[in-house]
Amino acid sequence: MKLSVILMLVGFAISSFAGSITIENNLDGWDIYYIYISSSDSDSWGDDWLGGEEILCDGDSKTFSVSDGIYDICLYDEDDDEYIQYFVDVSGGYTWIVTLADLGEVYMDEDVGSAPITIYNDTGDYDIWYIYANPSTYSDWGADRLESGLLYTGDEYTFYVEGGQEYDIYCEDVDGDTYTFWNMWVGNDGLYISVDMGDLD
Repeated sequence: MKLSVILMLVGFAISSFAGSITIENNLDGWDIYYIYISSSDSDSWGDDWLGGEEILCDGDSKTFSVSDGIYDICLYDEDDDEYIQYFVDVSGGYTWIVTLADLGEVYMDEDVGSAPITIYNDTGDYDIWYIYANPSTYSDWGADRLESGLLYTGDEYTFYVEGGQEYDIYCEDVDGDTYTFWNMWVGNDGLYISVDMGDLD
């Protein structure tokens, strides 16, 4: 009886911490002084996961045990520069190899809302390779909404965001030409954009 209870508790502990987040410092000489990992549902970063004393030196890595879920990760290097990834999907394990290109904010799992944005490729001859869309108040474009796919001419693609705010939307075609739409209002019913040659930057 006691053995079965112990096994049950062990199994519960394993399932409770089935995931992991690994931070690998590849900052070319800069050490990481603080690491914060918080559920994306939380309004607070919580405590420093390095404990306030440990440092993640350049070239080193550290793994933290977490339960599967969606997390925000915030890092500070020795120069107080900030690196943030929002909406990281941890399913089993996630590794962030941190480089200087990661400075600032990156939104990993963008499809977190219910308002659809649909992009129709009306360029005629040019497939769209990249689509970026973030609220106009954000300082960067975030992740590619096409997720390495292609939006062929004559086709449309829909992704979802939080409605009730303005978005900047950026598309790049196979020829490297870009089409940028600034301060586009996205209500709860979403937004439809037909991208044609008249929208070239």
